[in-house]
Amino acid sequence: MRVLAAFVVFNLLSVAAYAGSTDLQGAIAKARHHGIDSAFLSQVTNVADAAFVAKAVRINITNFAKAPDYSWSWNSASVASVKDFMKANDTLLNSAQRKYRVAKEVIASILWIESRCGKITGTYHVPSVFLSVLMSNDSVNVDESVARVLSSQNLDSSKADSIRTLIVKRAERKANWARKELLALQNIHRRKVMDVPNLHGSWAGAFGFPQFLPSSYSAWAVDGNGDGVIDLYNVADAAKSIGNYLHTNGWGRTTQQHRKAVYHYNNSKDYVDAVFKLAKLLSKHPTKKKKRR
Repeated sequence: MRVLAAFVVFNLLSVAAYAGSTDLQGAIAKARHHGIDSAFLSQVTNVADAAFVAKAVRINITNFAKAPDYSWSWNSASVASVKDFMKANDTLLNSAQRKYRVAKEVIASILWIESRCGKITGTYHVPSVFLSVLMSNDSVNVDESVARVLSSQNLDSSKADSIRTLIVKRAERKANWARKELLALQNIHRRKVMDVPNLHGSWAGAFGFPQFLPSSYSAWAVDGNGDGVIDLYNVADAAKSIGNYLHTNGWGRTTQQHRKAVYHYNNSKDYVDAVFKLAKLLSKHPTKKKKRR
């Protein structure tokens, strides 16, 4: 009975620790309450970069309110940069295209939009991102997100209730998503295939050249160069992982299947449009000048 009572008290304290809290310790307590291993949590938060990432919470909940701008990805400078990348990695990209039957221009476009072909992979501490987003449905974060959307959209207070309903649903979904990604990250850590405590990436918790989530890494990342290691900071592994991802998730012969596969990669129509606009520009060959007679 004493053991049972102690267990109940521990769980009540854990709940109390994260209820209404927006700090890292509160997030750790909530993660533990939801089944994330204490030893894993200790290891990933006992590093210098571990912190509560309020910005990640804010962006993950409210980014729907502003349409993304991908116009930078297909300007002349971007097209030239990606063409240089494709030329330098021609053998690799052709190999990925043959194996997965995914257009090499699409693979290159995704690498460019996600990380400038590996030049920008993100500085956010990935475990901290998911721990922080786990707190999305905390009342303080919900209130702040509602206020942010109302302000950014210049909406009056009469819209507050409808915005709150939307935010609450989105926050619940994001918190559950973060829990699942933490479990995937925990499994990766147990496999000892990467340095998870020091893993860095985007505000969405994505990492590597192709910006995979932990769950995506576990499901679709492949060893592209045959060295026995899946390293998404290696261009061969990154390119072939994208090919495998799209091939596995519905890439087929039709344009509709192509778009559906890329939408699975990033469920944003603007993102899908950007990928295919850039890919089309990459597939164009320079017009040859006619020789004068």
